[in-house]
This record gives sequence, structure tokens and C-alpha cells, in this order.
Amino acid sequence: MSNFSDSELTESPVDAKSAANYRLALGAVIGLGVVIVIVIAVMVFGMVEGWGKKPVVAAAPPKPVSMTLAPGYRILSSDTQPGRLILHVRSEAIDEIDIIDLTDGRIISQIHAEAPK
Repeated sequence: MSNFSDSELTESPVDAKSAANYRLALGAVIGLGVVIVIVIAVMVFGMVEGWGKKPVVAAAPPKPVSMTLAPGYRILSSDTQPGRLILHVRSEAIDEIDIIDLTDGRIISQIHAEAPK
């Protein structure tokens, strides 16, 4: 003999709202799972194909910079920094420091003083 009655063995009625919510949640989980799989596939494809790499552009060879000192000037010392040349030049009347851009040869800055006597 069983301790359960017939009413307990029959299924209880399913609430239509909870079934709809369950289907909606299940659809959202499946949809997001599909989106995740697609995103991972695109990422793997991008890594294989080299997306995100900067294209290698052949640099133009630097054009030579030509400079001529004014008559009577002589170079006392020189120094370099990335892309710049620093010259200490002197004439009979002027002592100066020139900072020159090596990409185009223009003088960025000059410091003038009277030459020592």
C-alpha cells in the first residue's frame, strides 16, 4: 500500500507566466551563447589574419642637410640630441649656440653673446 493519494501523483498545473518566462530566459541564454561563440571565432580569425598590426611603411631616405658657416665663424664644439645638432660657434664679434633640426636643416634656436676679447 502506498502512502500517496491519487491527487498527489497527478501533476500540478503549470503556470503559463512562469513557462513563458522560462522560455524567454532559455532563449536569452542560448542567444548570448551563440554571440560569445561568434565573437571568439572573429577574434581567432583576426589574430590569424594579423588584424591590428600597423602596416609597414617604407620610410623615405632622409635628405641630406647642407649648411655653410658665415665667413669668419668657426665651430668650437658640437653635440647631438635625437634629431638635433647643437653647435657652439664663434666669430670675432659674436659667440653663439645654434640648435639645428636635422630633418630639414632649419635653426630652431640661437643664443647670442659678445665674443670674449
